[in-house]
Amino acid sequence: METFIVIPCLNEQESLSATCTSLGFGQGADPIGRLVLVDNGSTDGTLAVMSRIQAESPPKRVLIIQEPRRGYVSARRAGMSAVLEQARVEHLSADETLVFQADADTVYLQGYVEAMVAASSGKRGELLEGSALSNREFNTKFSEFAQLCREVDTSTECWFAPEDEQVVVDDKVCAFLLADYCKWGEHQDDFDPVGRQVFAETTRLFIRAKRNGPAWRKRVEDAQALPSRRKLMTQGLGYFASSGFPRDAAWIAGWGEADEALRFLNSPRTMPTLLRLVRSRQRHQLALFGLLPALCNPEVAAPSEIAAIADELREASVGMSPGELLSQMLSLADDEQGAISEILGQR
Repeated sequence: METFIVIPCLNEQESLSATCTSLGFGQGADPIGRLVLVDNGSTDGTLAVMSRIQAESPPKRVLIIQEPRRGYVSARRAGMSAVLEQARVEHLSADETLVFQADADTVYLQGYVEAMVAASSGKRGELLEGSALSNREFNTKFSEFAQLCREVDTSTECWFAPEDEQVVVDDKVCAFLLADYCKWGEHQDDFDPVGRQVFAETTRLFIRAKRNGPAWRKRVEDAQALPSRRKLMTQGLGYFASSGFPRDAAWIAGWGEADEALRFLNSPRTMPTLLRLVRSRQRHQLALFGLLPALCNPEVAAPSEIAAIADELREASVGMSPGELLSQMLSLADDEQGAISEILGQR
């Protein structure tokens, strides 16, 4: 099995080296597979770090690509295009080429790549997803915030679809066959009904995959990673309110200024908006982890309240693009007087 790891990079000079080292590249290591680094218009020393990693790795094991158009879709797509070109030149089978997605500010624990490769069945339609672990040091430093997250998340789990039916994909810890990527339509820009860009590009890719089926997620618990918590330090309130699902800058800013984030992490229960924050997080979780899987697969055994909403929405959702479908879920999550709020008793 040939392997490629694609990492989009925008001003990542501080974290990129540690990420690449954790994946086995640089410092004279003998890595598994190849690394594709995509510079997305960095203005710091990211390119210099990339060049150093390339020089410290075996020849032709690190590819450096430049994509000036900003955005995860553009950067990931450029990286995937480089993989496709390499496969063409080397006559690699797309059915035997496994492509990893990684983030430049995540540290991958020992054995991550090996565990993902070992877990791959090689069958078309399989999306592998590793395990993003909670950072122990962060949780210890902000223990009250960590406890609040556990309490809120536990309160909603009874409405979630089974793990193997979940649709939301963690972009930074996933992998799929190159052949599937092409079949699923590649990474695409998607917009909501009023023209705003929708994020979560790999979740949208997987929604298209399931519509073209069969396609399924396979969790790889032994493939573990430690994501950065830097967004929490500046976007803590909005990040909590969306349960970590990517929302646009205006939405995030609507929950509070960046200088409030640290206060929220240190003493979340003192925030005057705490109840609204908690309710928003709960609604996002029901919409994304309960309702969305039921809409993508009518055979999902959803709780009766979730199933009733899915039945009402299913016919209208058939012709929706993945971006429009996600936008609908987020609109339901934002509605403080809507159907999801009623399930939670929040009206």
